Amino acid sequence: MTRKYPAADVKMLYGRAAARCAFPRCRIDLVLDGTAHDKTKQIGKIAHIIAHGNSGPRADTGYPAEKRDTYGNWILLCPTCHDTVDAQENTYTTQYLRDLKRDHEQWVRESLESVIASVGFAELEVAVKGIAQKEGPVVTGFSVIAPDDKIRKNELTVTTRNLLVMGLMRGAEVGNYLREMDKIDAGFADRLTSGFKAQYAELRAGGLVGDALFEELLTFASGGSEDFKIKAAGLALLSHLFELCEVFEK
Repeated sequence: MTRKYPAADVKMLYGRAAARCAFPRCRIDLVLDGTAHDKTKQIGKIAHIIAHGNSGPRADTGYPAEKRDTYGNWILLCPTCHDTVDAQENTYTTQYLRDLKRDHEQWVRESLESVIASVGFAELEVAVKGIAQKEGPVVTGFSVIAPDDKIRKNELTVTTRNLLVMGLMRGAEVGNYLREMDKIDAGFADRLTSGFKAQYAELRAGGLVGDALFEELLTFASGGSEDFKIKAAGLALLSHLFELCEVFEK
């Protein structure tokens, strides 16, 4: 049976794991920065909680084949931890890995929450670098509706809703930042919004929807950084624009 890695599921896995190995003793960043000689490279390994096939580690012939290659049956690990859990399947059981994934994603959310209150102009400046540097294409079709209606319309789960609520804690700071930037760079806020709208449209055209689309926009909003303070700044930006119905509406 051929392995499949649907793009939406992969983006959700990486986003919710903050691109880090799920083992608490490890948690290394799984995206290597580019160098003068090499491009940025991801080194993460997607481990199947229940084996992809009927004879692999933690195999379960009763588990539906269509669910085996999905976010729900994956956990993100570094190469060493990936090989370890597959070599010692009786130690690293299905339940162990499910608990590990749940706890790691909770740690990511708590880590963001612990720094969101300290996000200021410096972090926002890093997050938006490059997004508002040039005019983006004009994107239309964004209507003003209530945030909860938008959440339902875009099929966002409670996990994403909680992230939006967290990001809105810095809504006033983001608003102040955009106003100050407009004073020294006229049109900055409009270019930033245009950049987000264009990215949203591109991702939708590529087939992303729901939580996977949100996670990819969050990566865009934080400039691809997995530093929690910069990621929190990106979340604040994205949540602010979401609340104003400027993005995530089509």
